[in-house]
Amino acid sequence: MKAQYTRTLAIAALLAGALLVPANADEESVGPIRGDNPNIGIKYDKKQGLYVTPFSAKLLGFETANVEEREITATLTLQVQVFDASPEDSVLASAWVPQEDVSKLATGMAVKLEHGFSGKITSVKNKINGQGEVLLEITDEGGALKTGKFLSGTVEISSDGEVVVVPKNAVVNSAEGVFAYVDNGGWMTRAEVETGGEEGDMVEIVDGLYAGDVIATSPVMTLWMTELALLKSGRA
Repeated sequence: MKAQYTRTLAIAALLAGALLVPANADEESVGPIRGDNPNIGIKYDKKQGLYVTPFSAKLLGFETANVEEREITATLTLQVQVFDASPEDSVLASAWVPQEDVSKLATGMAVKLEHGFSGKITSVKNKINGQGEVLLEITDEGGALKTGKFLSGTVEISSDGEVVVVPKNAVVNSAEGVFAYVDNGGWMTRAEVETGGEEGDMVEIVDGLYAGDVIATSPVMTLWMTELALLKSGRA
C-alpha cells in the first residue's frame, strides 16, 4: 500500500511538473515534451479541469465508466449497547444513528450482530441533536449478554427503486470534500457529490451526478493529486 501511494505521488508530481501542458498552448508553441512526443502530459484549465493527453492516459491506465441507475441493498452499521438483560430469552438494546439514517430504518427490520446474535428493531425515535435512537430486541436464549455489553450489528436496507450508482474507486474523499471527475467534452471536471448507501464495490450518489454521465474510475487519486499539486504551486 505504501509503495502504491509513493508511486501515485511520484506520477502526480511528474505530471504536474515536467509533463504539464498549458491549456491554451498549441502544438507549435509547445514543441516536443519529454522526447519527441508532444502528446505527453496533462492539460489544465481552471474552468474545464484536467485533460489527460493520449500518451499519459496510456501511461496511467486511465479508465472511464458510465454512471448507472440500479436498485441496491445497502448495509448500515450499528453500534449496539444492551441496557436491559432481564427479559427471558432476550435482551433490550439501543443504538444511535445519524439523523440522515433515521428515515432508512423501520420497526421490524432484522439486525445481524457479531458472535452469531440476531435481533430486530422495535422502535426508531427522532432526536433534535442530530441523531436518532434505535431500540432493539436481541435473542439471547443462553443468557450470555449482560447489561452494558456492546455489539456491532448491521441492517440491510433496500433502495426505493433504482438509484444513481458509481464504482467506489471513482469517488475521492478528501479534506476538500467528496467529489468525482466527470467527462466534459474530453476534459475531466471535478464535481462535488453526496454519497448514500453502498453495496459491494458500488456507492449510491444522492446528488452531483446523473445517469449517463461519464466519470473517471482510474486513477482518480492521481488526477486529484495532480490538480492539488498545481493549485498549491500556484500554477493553476
